[in-house]
Amino acid sequence: MPAGCSEASLLCNQPMPNTFMDQRHKTYITLPGLHAGMLSPEQLEHLARLAKDYGIPGIKITSAQRIALLGMEPERLAALQNDLHLDTTPPHSRKRVHYVQACPGKTWCKYGVAETLGIAKQIEQLELDAPLPNKVKIGISGCRMCCSESWLRDIGLIGERKGWRVIFGGNAAGRPRIGEELASGLSEDEALELIRKTLNYYIREARGKTRTARLVERIGIDAVRKAVLAGHDPQQQRAEKETAPKV
Repeated sequence: MPAGCSEASLLCNQPMPNTFMDQRHKTYITLPGLHAGMLSPEQLEHLARLAKDYGIPGIKITSAQRIALLGMEPERLAALQNDLHLDTTPPHSRKRVHYVQACPGKTWCKYGVAETLGIAKQIEQLELDAPLPNKVKIGISGCRMCCSESWLRDIGLIGERKGWRVIFGGNAAGRPRIGEELASGLSEDEALELIRKTLNYYIREARGKTRTARLVERIGIDAVRKAVLAGHDPQQQRAEKETAPKV
């Protein structure tokens, strides 16, 4: 095993490789385990060692806030996958979301009104009732400027002063679609519970490998809201509590 691979958990604590052949018949691999694009000095040092040990020509930060190792020969890629014990199945087949993209949030950004990295980690660890029909991308923005493109993700979260706004059914691919609001003014726990319920609903209702955008186009956002908010609308429950007579 090349030097440095004993520290694989620094970058690979959530196995999720993606490997492809490019037009020059070389490969690249997307490393898992980067929490919302945040890197420590130790992880950077480990990454540099991997690049040297495996003769990796290029390293790129992807649009999804992950790291791609570029231009590896196929046999070197196989050795890297074996030494790092990477899972060969995509995350959605293991009841997990594809990736979670998050802005720095109020911890690091003067415009942020919500802390994004904590909720991002909880969503990364969320285990659903069954494998997802297709990949699910999450975008978490700590303010309404939406640096993480929350309106164009399968699930989007937008931090506001009154709480989290949850978006569903966005897509930025070949058939782009702006997502639609499920609820707003939610606490962190309420937002996480709504995401869990919505993704489990998507698992039950999607046809084949349909993405969330196509599901919403087929059944309408009102059907989704009715299913996931029925009897448990946090906004309605708070309003009823505020207007209830005091005894």
